[in-house]
Amino acid sequence: MQGSSTGALAAVVEAADGQLSQGADPTGLGEELFSLARALDGAHSLRRALTEPAVPKEAKARLLRSLFGDRLSEPTLEVAEAGTGRRWSSPRDFPDALEQASVTAHVARADAEGRLDSLEDNLFRFARIAEASPGLRDALGDMTAPWDGKRQLVHDLVGDKVDDATTALLGQAVAGRHRSLTSVLATYQRVAAARRDSMIATVWVAAPLTDEHRDRLAQALSRQHDKRIHLNVVVDTTVLGGVRVSVGDEVIDSTVETRLKQAQRRLER
Repeated sequence: MQGSSTGALAAVVEAADGQLSQGADPTGLGEELFSLARALDGAHSLRRALTEPAVPKEAKARLLRSLFGDRLSEPTLEVAEAGTGRRWSSPRDFPDALEQASVTAHVARADAEGRLDSLEDNLFRFARIAEASPGLRDALGDMTAPWDGKRQLVHDLVGDKVDDATTALLGQAVAGRHRSLTSVLATYQRVAAARRDSMIATVWVAAPLTDEHRDRLAQALSRQHDKRIHLNVVVDTTVLGGVRVSVGDEVIDSTVETRLKQAQRRLER
């Protein structure tokens, strides 16, 4: 999001955090916020009405409650009202913000249950599985396929191997709100990382890391970036040795292949 939508998004997420701190059920809040986002996806005129700067925020709040007051809980309505009272660069950004607030709620549940690390790993692992299987990726990314069918497919794939918060987020990711499944799962993972002010580092290696090596690498990156680091480890058979690390826009490549190429360029000078 850009411009005024950035501040509006922060206000919506902050409102969701506020409701959670006051005891709102994270699962119910997450599901309702996502349901509202999907409802607004198919209602262009309503999106405009709820985000029109010239309309007083009180009038927009009344409209919201008149349409959804009997279907949504009070915490959900208050989070949505935090959005209608803000200025958006595009009306389309409002339901996107509701989705991110929904993710925040599910992430809060995982955090309270001590499963935040597991949730981040599961989101990344599922994205890798989908990326490696064109048939699965196409089935889950088909924007014309019924959402219930895709959610059932996700449930069949993960079963009871993941926690409920992960299942909920995977189900949301295949709803068709975004064109790329892997990109939306990466966004969800970033929301989870932001929960505890951490960063995500993706690491490519030739063979699985031991727990000791994984911890040492995470600690080294954490010292370098002055933040807690969550590692996404990718075992890549094309990596001959060494490691390649991506943290945000920074890439650290110490793979054998890269070092050989660097040596070759020096010899050719």
